[in-house]
Amino acid sequence: MIVSNTSPLICLAKSGRLNLLKDLFGEVLIEEEVQKEAVGHGKKEGAPDALVIESAIKEGWIKVEKLKKKREFKGIHEGESYTILLAKKHNCIALIDEEDARAVARALGIEVRGTLYVLRKAAEENILTRDEAIGVLDDMVANGLRISARIYSRFLNSVK
Repeated sequence: MIVSNTSPLICLAKSGRLNLLKDLFGEVLIEEEVQKEAVGHGKKEGAPDALVIESAIKEGWIKVEKLKKKREFKGIHEGESYTILLAKKHNCIALIDEEDARAVARALGIEVRGTLYVLRKAAEENILTRDEAIGVLDDMVANGLRISARIYSRFLNSVK
């Protein structure tokens, strides 16, 4: 099981690869606020990826949990804060792309990974070929994922 924030869900759904989370981790846990961001707001904007995420929730492999005790951390969004708290509660890896939120998670002793980790792990486990993983990343970048040239280059060198 892994706990995910909004942006990895959206990036993977937009590229048609949301199922990688199911293939790699079995279950994905999200906080209710992440569902509102990914599905509720997405549907209002007419984003097809929102329907893909909603379908995974209905299928039951993305599970939604509402935290009873919530806390926000300065400098990061609500969804990111709740993702961190949920990962801490369940002692799981947090899947977060935003660097400020990743720093907060690390400061709390939570293992944190990002969307590129999912692609790299999928290639390592032969779910995707190296070329497919790179193609998915290129598609994500074309759809708005912002990464530096340094991170892109590191990804190319690390994916097997």
